[in-house]
Amino acid sequence: MKITVVQPKYYSGDTPDVVIADFLKEKLTEVEPNGLIVLPEYSNAGGLSDPKKELLALPRAEEMLKIASEAAKEKSAYVVINVLEKRNGDIKNSSYLFNKSGEIAFVYDKIHLPPSEVKLGVAYGDGNCTCEVDGIRFGFMTCYDVYYNEQIEHMAKFRPDIVVIPGYQRGERTDIIRAQAKLTAFRLNSFVARSSYSMDDEDHGGCSMIVAPDGIILKDLGMEVGTASAEVDPHFKYMRSAGFGEGLVPNDQFISSGLRAEIFK
Repeated sequence: MKITVVQPKYYSGDTPDVVIADFLKEKLTEVEPNGLIVLPEYSNAGGLSDPKKELLALPRAEEMLKIASEAAKEKSAYVVINVLEKRNGDIKNSSYLFNKSGEIAFVYDKIHLPPSEVKLGVAYGDGNCTCEVDGIRFGFMTCYDVYYNEQIEHMAKFRPDIVVIPGYQRGERTDIIRAQAKLTAFRLNSFVARSSYSMDDEDHGGCSMIVAPDGIILKDLGMEVGTASAEVDPHFKYMRSAGFGEGLVPNDQFISSGLRAEIFK
């Protein structure tokens, strides 16, 4: 499978949401057949910080989802796209996974909401953050979720093959962003596909990347605008020593078997 992550430039000028959405629409046409493409958070409302403007961008979610569905079907590929939308009467931060037929295979609603989204009235997700499609186990986190080990430990029980992270993290340091992605991949013994925004600051934001289960960064866009891809076996697992002379064991199982969660309650 070829995993592709997309990184647009963060715009703060006039109608940045339109500029970013158009860029992402173009990149959706480049998805590889039988591959996986991951877009950043707020594909329909990127670059906006005023709550009134964010609300005005909600209707564009439907257009972005339609284009994502068509791209998945046309290329027989998996597409993950995040939108800020109105669904069932609530404002949701939603990540959609489209299967190779262009059908909705899963919708993940962001669990951990920063103050700006709470103020906007975004509804919290219910905790459902994993699914299996065509024998591939997917895990989902969105931007702010990556700070919370509780979600990572929850996903560890599911043993995901690929964790997708549509992100924003405009003000976070690049070394922290890379550390978060590496540690998530290492703990879960999973590929991580993170898509975010390029900033005019080499030390903050950006860093759309693909990380292997052993914590090695396969691709990292840094602040480059565009896409990055890596050919992977989605079922690859990092095997490590279970102790001196004890043979090999999957890394996630090695960690899980030593948990003492009851001690820290």
